[in-house]
Amino acid sequence: MANEKEVPIFARQSTGLVRQGRWIDSFVFNSSASWMFGTLVFALSSIWYFQGADLISAEGIALVFAVCIAGMYAILTSMMPRSGGDYVFNSRIVHPAFGFSFNFSLTVWQLFSAAFTLFFISNVALGPGLEVLGFYSHIQLFGSVGAWLSNSTNSLVFASVVNVLFTILILSGIRKTFSALNILWIVTILGTLLMVAALLNTSQFGFQNSFNSFIANVNGSSTVTNPFKFVEDSYASPPYTLSLPMIAIVVDSVIWVFWMSYVAGEIRHANETRRNISSMMGAAVLNGAFFIVLVYLLYSRVGISFLSGISYLSSGGSFALPFSSTLQALSAVLVLSTGSFAAALLVLIAITLGYSVLLLPALYLQPIRSIFAWSFDRVVPEKWSSVSSRFHTPITATLGVFGAIEVALVLITIASNSLLGIYSTSVIAPAFSSIFATSVAAIVVGFRGGTLGRLRGRGLRGHIVSLLGVVSLGFILFMTFEYVSNESFFFSYPSFGISTDFLIALNFLFIPIGAALYFISYYIRKQTSKIDLNMVTSQIPPE
Repeated sequence: MANEKEVPIFARQSTGLVRQGRWIDSFVFNSSASWMFGTLVFALSSIWYFQGADLISAEGIALVFAVCIAGMYAILTSMMPRSGGDYVFNSRIVHPAFGFSFNFSLTVWQLFSAAFTLFFISNVALGPGLEVLGFYSHIQLFGSVGAWLSNSTNSLVFASVVNVLFTILILSGIRKTFSALNILWIVTILGTLLMVAALLNTSQFGFQNSFNSFIANVNGSSTVTNPFKFVEDSYASPPYTLSLPMIAIVVDSVIWVFWMSYVAGEIRHANETRRNISSMMGAAVLNGAFFIVLVYLLYSRVGISFLSGISYLSSGGSFALPFSSTLQALSAVLVLSTGSFAAALLVLIAITLGYSVLLLPALYLQPIRSIFAWSFDRVVPEKWSSVSSRFHTPITATLGVFGAIEVALVLITIASNSLLGIYSTSVIAPAFSSIFATSVAAIVVGFRGGTLGRLRGRGLRGHIVSLLGVVSLGFILFMTFEYVSNESFFFSYPSFGISTDFLIALNFLFIPIGAALYFISYYIRKQTSKIDLNMVTSQIPPE
């Protein structure tokens, strides 16, 4: 009978991770993961295409659904407060193959999102912003550095350096990572408030003068008489109406506020639903409020006609701005709207942080902690969950994520002239992979609790999370439909001849790949180690 003794479910009694995060850390982490500058620029770049400029109503509607999604994640996280996020509770509630396959897809796409974010630091934020600073300061060096950073190859070099620096930060432990993020978040908030103040203090006439002077400085005698008017008249301004695709776009500024779920094993009191709800929903409300205020001020100070015109012209490559994309042009407009060098400098810092840098801790920690959780469950080799006893962070998983991001950076640089199509894929694919699966798990847990039947009967919480799951499921299906049905905008890929149908399919391709990998791992473990992975995921991992 001794030979029939079961292999212990978990080989070690603790993960090695330590609960060092506080409520304020999780709030800042959630807010930073969904900070709105990137979404603001992306939304403004598309108002001409979708013929609807009412971004404020779109944001309000998106915020309602984002709050429901946050509530769903807050409850599920409190039920299983372990690092690894939706992989942990989806694999326990529904089925381990279900949890792994969707989380695998999320992780792959988040690695690309991290690479995009690193690339955008210099290519979309710093590059064009420094060129505007060169105009305001009359210091040619700013413009020269900005032009250098805007080049795709140079953006790769810059991004690779930042990749190394952030990997070192993540390796130092979550406590130091949170401390650094808190400082960057405060700087971004102050810079955003300064941008609001600068916009309140300007007028459309003032911005028009700044823009015309900037273009004259760049283009010299080739400049049209009134560049601002030329841009305004280049495209008929869309009516101020609500366009449904815009809801799916602007939600990116408030939807990712559940990111602390992936590091829940390192957050104190993560088992308390109210604390999770306040840190997630609170972050969504803060980000949404800033988004609405900035849209209102940009519309009243810069003008919808100008914003739609510059988006249209720069997307077609026919406008004489020294920028190669709509995203670069609109970033320059944000900095230019400040009206002075000092204000532009501070706002550029805030935009650079809010556009990209703030997002990086979430984009690194989600894949790292997901891989850690897979390894702890022994779906992937156990060495990937090895944790430094000094820094309490998974070393092997962190280095693996660093290498994967670097590979993604090279691929993005090669296809940098088709950034919009690839970037759109990296937006909807992770959203579907995480929210769709978690919505299904939330619905299931209210009725039967999955493999963990004891999760039923905890008051109204199970029924509430099921209701939130239904709302979240409906919204993610709507969001996916809007992206897929507007493929000519979101998935355009003009340079390499890849069809939009393939790009659409690519959003979902890694889900079945993940399922196949799970079953391969299952049979390998069964044959070589006599471990049943389905039994492993019948228990919640130890802390």
